[in-house]
Amino acid sequence: MHVRADAPRRIRHLRNAATGLVVAVLATLPATVPAHADTTTTPHRAVPAPSLAAAVAPPTTGARLQTSGNPTPLGTGKVYYLDAQSGNDTAAGTTPATAWKTLGRITTASLAPGDVVALRRGQTFTGSATVNGSGTAAAPISVTAFGSGAAPTLSNPTGWNMLQLAGAHIDVSQLRFANGVVFDNADGQGIAGPKYRLSGAIAVTDPATAAHVHDNEFTQVGLGVKTYATGTRIDHNAFHDLKIAFRGVDSGTETSYGAVGVSINNSDAQVSYNQFVNCRSTDSPYGADGGAVEIEGFDHDKNDITIDHNFSSGSQGFLEVTETHSSDVSLLYNISDDYQQFVAFDTTTTPSGYRADHNTVVRARGDNQTQFAIYFYREEGPPAADSWLSITNNIFYLTSGVVLYDHNWPHHHNLVHGALGYSPGVGDIAADPQFTNTSSGDYRPGPTSPAKDNGTAATATTDIYGNNSSVGLGTDIGAVEAQSAPAAGANAVTDGGFEQQTALTATSTPWAGDGSLPYGVDVAQGKAHTGQDNAWISSSGTTDWGGVKQTVSVTAGATYRLTVWVRNSGNIDHAWLGAKTTTGTVVNEISHGTSPGWNRYVLTVKPGTATQLSLYAGYYGPSGASTWQTVDDVTLQKIS
Repeated sequence: MHVRADAPRRIRHLRNAATGLVVAVLATLPATVPAHADTTTTPHRAVPAPSLAAAVAPPTTGARLQTSGNPTPLGTGKVYYLDAQSGNDTAAGTTPATAWKTLGRITTASLAPGDVVALRRGQTFTGSATVNGSGTAAAPISVTAFGSGAAPTLSNPTGWNMLQLAGAHIDVSQLRFANGVVFDNADGQGIAGPKYRLSGAIAVTDPATAAHVHDNEFTQVGLGVKTYATGTRIDHNAFHDLKIAFRGVDSGTETSYGAVGVSINNSDAQVSYNQFVNCRSTDSPYGADGGAVEIEGFDHDKNDITIDHNFSSGSQGFLEVTETHSSDVSLLYNISDDYQQFVAFDTTTTPSGYRADHNTVVRARGDNQTQFAIYFYREEGPPAADSWLSITNNIFYLTSGVVLYDHNWPHHHNLVHGALGYSPGVGDIAADPQFTNTSSGDYRPGPTSPAKDNGTAATATTDIYGNNSSVGLGTDIGAVEAQSAPAAGANAVTDGGFEQQTALTATSTPWAGDGSLPYGVDVAQGKAHTGQDNAWISSSGTTDWGGVKQTVSVTAGATYRLTVWVRNSGNIDHAWLGAKTTTGTVVNEISHGTSPGWNRYVLTVKPGTATQLSLYAGYYGPSGASTWQTVDDVTLQKIS
């Protein structure tokens, strides 16, 4: 990201402590412990911080580089070979023995649909080339590798790019781009002009269309792929250890630009299944600069963009949006373990229809950032609006910073470990996501993770691991879907729907009231989720705890699934449900907020050596407000 990340550059915070508008909600779990919980047990335990090394990348992401193989032309196309050691630019180029020598020879070639330009593996080609011809959807022009060995390397240490795509339907694969994409301020234009537009190891120029860049490696370049064309597809590439493209004066201020994986400057783009690792450089007046993806540039609106199933680790932010109008941008099933923001809107942008859905976002690098932020860049922009962005089904694991600060964008069914910043939305829960191995960067939710089954509808057919995205009672929150859908046994809860019990006391059975708030049973009041009756809790301004509970018999060593249906007055921020032993040790629990309509919460419970568990659901009343919550259809079923 080429904007400052420090506080002085933030000129528009829609909420701040000085104006008294901050709402304290969903803080890091150890700071918000209910009176009925044991602070020494799951999930209120010290959780390990992720490693600052690269996290564990799903095998479905990144470049699928091959070490051997020869390309085949399509239709009537030909193969033109390049050999940096024994080639000759005056030769025919149509066989390995008559190969061309330099990248410049590609620029002068008259390429037709189905033609292939093949660079010999194990060699380095220095300079830049422009592909001027156009292919078709059925017979694209291809630039790729031949022979045996490591991917051919394209290098241009002092240049703006290595490969320009000027035509339609051009496919680039099996190449390595290293050491290049830099520019200076000799023309006095700063970050502007041709040097900016053409700064990308692969630069796709307007009006080229339908470029496909896949299965390539990019390292030590100022920018990986920059596209000004429509219909660009960028997938299964590896972007790592990038560098600054420009450091100098722009608009009278020292600035920097670069260390960015992908720059999108037009509509209808898709960025999928890539790896972005250490897309970041400290060669910057801001301390660090870079990022995985940027939607940027004053040319063209940028609409209908999908950024999905990518893995990013150690980059300087995941997505930055600047200098543009853009709409209908989807961020789906990505894992981001980075610095700074997940999404940053600069004040030169006017976005709409962005959605962040089913992502896993980890921030544990100590830079205390807002995950969805607005930053000043060059000029004051429009005020933020709800129509800019929706945030759904994401895991946010933060050891510092906050998810939301600049605007209360619509959000629901997210799992937050850390600070949310505003009141939780429908289905938002606070809990430890219980990753498989947080300290080593394995961000697959473990077997008792509250991410399981608590999401809404899937937004892709597969998760980031390529597995079915809809398994079990409901979709999982985050980028990874658990693949087990075990058969459930009989309900261990007695009268889970409150159809037999007509009143509650502190000692009644099977259900009892819990805490000092009023509680009871609605009998045939038309409020139940199913059947005729349901339990209720209410408060009138006090901050005490109130809930319902039941002790059930369980099998030691087994695994159970707890489901609870909840509805409330909509102004509750600190509701809890879970299971603990009869001695008070919490086995598993979650905190949630508003549920103006009936919402189901699912929790996996392992009793360990216990043979009885106490199930509970309730909330802490907010100060000065009248509230109520209803509970119905509670089940505890053995699943293994």
